[in-house]
Amino acid sequence: MNTINQLTPSVLFEQKETIEAYLANQFEPLITNKSWMEDWKQIAQRFRLLQFVELGKEEALTFAWDTEVVKGMIEEVLAKAQQHLSLENVNITVVPALPFPWTEKLDRSIWTNGFTNSPNSIQIAVPPNPDEQFLKYLIAHELHHASPRNPIYKLSLESFTLADWYKMEGTAEFFSLHFYEDKRWWTNDFTKELRPDYWQQAKKEMDTTDDELKGRFCFGDPKNGIPFMAGYAFAYEMVKSYVEKHPLRNFKELYSISPQELIESYEELTS
Repeated sequence: MNTINQLTPSVLFEQKETIEAYLANQFEPLITNKSWMEDWKQIAQRFRLLQFVELGKEEALTFAWDTEVVKGMIEEVLAKAQQHLSLENVNITVVPALPFPWTEKLDRSIWTNGFTNSPNSIQIAVPPNPDEQFLKYLIAHELHHASPRNPIYKLSLESFTLADWYKMEGTAEFFSLHFYEDKRWWTNDFTKELRPDYWQQAKKEMDTTDDELKGRFCFGDPKNGIPFMAGYAFAYEMVKSYVEKHPLRNFKELYSISPQELIESYEELTS
């Protein structure tokens, strides 16, 4: 049975005095021996949830969303994803979408972001009035990560390379964008003119497992000419160009593509 657990702003405010114990109780049961984050507090910090102790009630409630509407969207996407991916007994935790540096210039409706920490378990941050297509796209993206069939769960943080990251994110993007409208705000900044230089830099670091270096290519380094979320846009282009040459019979085949195949295919395309 699938489970949808919505940690609403009103509940978080009510638990303000004991928020750490409350969040530990929500997240600890989701942590397994295949989880990337092994401490509940890492998940809470990923979504900035501990900031709720600093908010008054009125401000806290400005982060509220319509729980029934969001539940309906999640159930719709989950049903669709389960037609194409190996997913069962999925646990989806919904939390408030708090601001990040990259949200400063964005409409609040697309503050939605997500994280998959374990097989069959995802966390989604939702703004008050989420853009329906963007939210559904993001849920589908995270569900692609969450399939136990995903080979990322055979890796560790120590062995997870930049090439592995491109394969993981690019295939999730390809899956979700097949079903939902492309409203990714970060694609506007990652122009065709930037791609060749980005590729020349990135392909030298495909084997790196250094988190700081990977983060530069994955999440961006605007001060040095790499826009926010450039890696997601690039990873999608890698997978899209590969699939155009090697059509899929079904979406599960995305998991079988090797990072090296993607790299070689893209290099051939751009040489």
